[in-house]
Amino acid sequence: MKRVFCFILFLLLLATNGMANNVAAPGQVEIGISPTEKSGIFNYKKRIKYKLDIKNGTKVDQVGTLYYELKSVDGESLLERVFDINIPSKKAINNDFEIPFETPGAYLIKFTVVLNKVKREFNFSFDFVTGEKPDKVAERAANKNSKEMFDAELDGEMEGEIKIAMKPSNIDGIFVGRSNIHYDVNLQNTYKLAQTGTIGYQIKDAIHGRVVSEKIFDLKLAKRSSKRLSFNISPPVKPGIYNIEVSINTTTYDDTTHYTFGYEIGQMTSPFHRPDDFDDFWKAAMEELATVNPAYKIEEDFEKSTAKHKVYRVEMSSLDDVRIYGWLSIPTTLLGSKFPVLVGYSGYHVMLKPLYFDEFASFMLNARGADKEAFKELNPENIEMIVFNVHDPMKYIYRAMYMDCIRAVDFIFANEDMGFDLKRVAVFGGSQGGSLSLMVAGLLGSKIQTCMADNPTYCDFHLNMEMQDNIREESFIIKNFNRYLDENKNTISKEDLLNNLSYFEIQNFAPKIKCSVLLGIGLLDPLAPAVTTIGMYNKLNPEVIKMSEIYTFPELAHEVPDRHNTFKSIWFYEKLAKGKK
Repeated sequence: MKRVFCFILFLLLLATNGMANNVAAPGQVEIGISPTEKSGIFNYKKRIKYKLDIKNGTKVDQVGTLYYELKSVDGESLLERVFDINIPSKKAINNDFEIPFETPGAYLIKFTVVLNKVKREFNFSFDFVTGEKPDKVAERAANKNSKEMFDAELDGEMEGEIKIAMKPSNIDGIFVGRSNIHYDVNLQNTYKLAQTGTIGYQIKDAIHGRVVSEKIFDLKLAKRSSKRLSFNISPPVKPGIYNIEVSINTTTYDDTTHYTFGYEIGQMTSPFHRPDDFDDFWKAAMEELATVNPAYKIEEDFEKSTAKHKVYRVEMSSLDDVRIYGWLSIPTTLLGSKFPVLVGYSGYHVMLKPLYFDEFASFMLNARGADKEAFKELNPENIEMIVFNVHDPMKYIYRAMYMDCIRAVDFIFANEDMGFDLKRVAVFGGSQGGSLSLMVAGLLGSKIQTCMADNPTYCDFHLNMEMQDNIREESFIIKNFNRYLDENKNTISKEDLLNNLSYFEIQNFAPKIKCSVLLGIGLLDPLAPAVTTIGMYNKLNPEVIKMSEIYTFPELAHEVPDRHNTFKSIWFYEKLAKGKK
């Protein structure tokens, strides 16, 4: 079934051919909107178009929105759209834009333009008449296409697809400045049938899915052919993460693919949701942990040890006297010397095994919840871990899990005689493990020399829930929170849930981090949305950001590529092993 595919050919956002230098009088902003047909009568040949003319004579950029609402003469709202506008100082825009509507009748349309402190409203009435659709040629083409498609079906030529590959001009998918955002587009028609139709894109903000711009182009592809195109996208008005939905609608093919880019990500901001007693809450947790005797038990695992590495199973007690364990691996070449240590944390219900590095010792912790079977002892009702006791921050599973992670570093500092260089301790992890490593770096401050986090999941629960309409189906976090709220709607509200989760949001630990941070993120990630991870990163102390790095991968979701894994090893070597005395 072919889906309806409709875009506005909208050239408002400062397309080069719409920018002019003839501006308003100094200090003034002039705004005008008028129909392209003075009679106010449109039809299938004379599309519903209006001309926007804005002249900025001020010394400041004019930033705002254009909003329009189309109504029937009876007052029924039929269509609404809003677009961002940015007119630099002493510049002007003059563009025609089309209203995507073609139902015959009489209508009213109201435009509202808001720029800085200037607001203008324009009201028009118009008629859309049937006229004669340009259907004669189209009908002949349709008949011809129908015959070709019928013949193609008989010949088995209807099997195929149109493959699309898009590459941003900046490999990391991050753009800055007011230059157009450029994508190279490669199309491949694998059908034995020529394809005609359209290709277009919509740009949407990643949080609410609001359309900020869109375009559509005619498309013709010969059978079994390739074609190269270029998309030159006007930069958004605001810093942020933006999704691109590219839709192809042709003779026998209809599909939408998704891409993402970041714009001025260093300027992205998001609110804190930091409880007033946040520091006291975690100080109390640390003090409680300190009262628990760790009772370390260290035993070599001869099956996991190799000629180059000694591997030990290390058990210890954490909050509530729960026993946790991890795998300590020490290269034999480092024995008898001082060596750096990497402490690794696991993803959601992920059991970690020993890691074998040549330049570092590694301690891979399995905190409570990593082993699903063992977790049943703490959770006999088998409640999903992420909502286990979330009704009470003091009992929430992540309070204890966060302290498990602190205890792993306690083990390193309590056993310096094994060769650990306490001035070269790092933490790392991916997904939930990335969140845990950032939290540890925040709570332990100068004890940690560097932190590596891939796709950290728990950076901003509030924003996760706010953007759930875009990521709900792909995020187990949102699904479990919503299910929990449905099942407990008489005992806890969404506001209460988020207030409790505020104690565990990683962005609230970010300002306390003192070490360098290496952050890797997939821009398509629904579990750790880029708006949340970058928002967290931007909350790091400016001095920390100077020695930190962020790497983005626009083609990936909840993962990083192998090349980044290689870079992480280099990062640790430069931060830790290279400094060995």
